[in-house]
Amino acid sequence: MERDKSLAGLLAMVVMSLMLFAAPAMAEDPPDPGTTQSFVSGEGVSARPYIVYTPTTYDPYKPAPLVVMTHGCQTTAEQQMKANLYNKLAEKEGFVVMYPDVDVALTMMPGPLRNCWRFYDANSWHRDQGDAAGIAGMTKDTMSQFNIDPERVYLMGMSAGSFMTSIMAAAYPDLYAAVGINAGGAYEDAACLGAPSTFPVETSAQDARTEMGSNARIVPRLVMGGDNDQGIPPACADKALEQGLRTNNLVIGDSQTSPISLTPSSVREVANPNPEGYGSTVSEYTDPVGCVIGERWLIHGMNHFWPGGSSDPSLASFTDPKGPNGAEISWEFFRRYKKSDTSMPCAEKSPETPVMTTCKKQKVSYKLPKGAVSAKVTVNGKPVKSVRKRRSLKLTLPAAIRTRTVVVVKAKMRSGKTRKQRHSYKGCGPARR
Repeated sequence: MERDKSLAGLLAMVVMSLMLFAAPAMAEDPPDPGTTQSFVSGEGVSARPYIVYTPTTYDPYKPAPLVVMTHGCQTTAEQQMKANLYNKLAEKEGFVVMYPDVDVALTMMPGPLRNCWRFYDANSWHRDQGDAAGIAGMTKDTMSQFNIDPERVYLMGMSAGSFMTSIMAAAYPDLYAAVGINAGGAYEDAACLGAPSTFPVETSAQDARTEMGSNARIVPRLVMGGDNDQGIPPACADKALEQGLRTNNLVIGDSQTSPISLTPSSVREVANPNPEGYGSTVSEYTDPVGCVIGERWLIHGMNHFWPGGSSDPSLASFTDPKGPNGAEISWEFFRRYKKSDTSMPCAEKSPETPVMTTCKKQKVSYKLPKGAVSAKVTVNGKPVKSVRKRRSLKLTLPAAIRTRTVVVVKAKMRSGKTRKQRHSYKGCGPARR
């Protein structure tokens, strides 16, 4: 109880300090073309409102993916919906979006903790308890009200909602195929506010595995956040990713550090198409056969915001349009996964139903980064010859029987550093994706 009170006090101070920051405001967004509906789960002070957005492409006779987006402190579901631009992407990609909100009791809470998920309260760290049960209940209600594919339900969080996302990955791994965290921390690591906590990530990972119980499964995890985040330090977000990787290893076996490596398999720099926007360093984490199981976006210069969202001035406290598009980043990660497929040997494809393909030789080419002086290539871990012409690198994918083709290009730069590119295909290669 005393720990909960101290964490709540720390959270209040951090929220008050973050209210001083606001991203540059620009212009209001056009209305979304789909259908927005409001619902309520529960009764009295335990009642929880939530919003469901269905795109114009939604077909009630065809199962659709569902993205659940949990908001941060001092924010409502409606504000988060307007801020992060998922609805616009849903029109293009055909998924449904659900925005859960806190219970009535929290909307009446005075001060900075108003509308803030109880991620700091140990009662919300477990299945069928507290806010974890509330979010799961709203998710299940949405699945029963709309034609949702239970294999493609995903959870994304912002700030306090991201701490809840780490909790939900442990408490409800049977509900969500993959999860995403923006400006948040690891399971039970609620003290990671304003400064990194000393809570051991090994303990957090083990406790998350224990919480999974008989529902344990590998849960792919995306983590985003700014390197100038003054609410949730980048080190806290790093721990959120590491905890997820370690817990996944414990689902597989007894070790927290293998077979999934805790170091990235590739690191790349991603420029922002907006000349005034923030660039990002993107690290990918893969299982032993090269399938993506974790991804980290470190956004350079961004504070405690949702990246690349709305430019509506009324939402400037929640989102920074100078960041990369967080909705697109997260959906690109989520769309890889179906719940029953996230198992070994490849988190992106179930080993129970392998698709073995007889692959013929295939010529492919890749563009090298500027400043590359030489390059080496491997296909599924084996070196292959390549021919370079200016920035074009040509090679032949070998004939073989395989379920997946992973091409890794290591380019040596003039600076002496090595840049790695990873290209992964189901089956034989790009021509048969």
